Amino acid sequence: MATKVNFYENYGDKSARERAELIYSNYSSFQGIIEDCKMRLIYEIKAEKERRRSNHKDELGVRIQNLGNYSNPTADEAVLDVMLEGAINGLNSAEDALSDPALVQEFKRREYVIVMMADEYASFRRHMHALSVKEQEIIIPLLKQEKDYYTLAEEAGVTVPVVRRKASRIHCELISYMENYFIEKLEVKKLNTERYIAVITNRGSCSFCIFEKEKYCKF
Repeated sequence: MATKVNFYENYGDKSARERAELIYSNYSSFQGIIEDCKMRLIYEIKAEKERRRSNHKDELGVRIQNLGNYSNPTADEAVLDVMLEGAINGLNSAEDALSDPALVQEFKRREYVIVMMADEYASFRRHMHALSVKEQEIIIPLLKQEKDYYTLAEEAGVTVPVVRRKASRIHCELISYMENYFIEKLEVKKLNTERYIAVITNRGSCSFCIFEKEKYCKF
């Protein structure tokens, strides 16, 4: 798999089918990958904020809303954490936390990819749990790396090749379904010119993305 450092960059360039395969092949650790990407984005914005604080004492490159230009650094950091968590979770945009136009575009692009990673992972999980009970008994333990083919075959009283064929069929059908469900491309480059709103709910219902000029999501 791609390293966690560049995972969301790699994810943003993939087709719908390739993104579904990335989720499938990294299913057991995908939630952790999302969290790692979120924390890295927060870290990079903090680092940029501190760099600009040092280089431009008269003008903060990263502005914390409602605290004033020369607020306490410790308080700034605490509020930045809250703002960025809100941005990535759909409560507000990274644009609200940054004042440098060039940085806004780059961080907003990364934020969007992470939002869609979380959204598509949630969609993948929902569909997987909509499979038949027998299909779930095969595919879920495999993806979570809780059981291997030999254990599943022994439990079902069948041969390993039988389990492999069933798992392969479920895999193909699952990826095919998600390929049609996901948007084909994440349209990352369009974020450089179009303002977006991305909303993710915390209760597992479908999320959506709305752009000023065009709606991309199928959800």
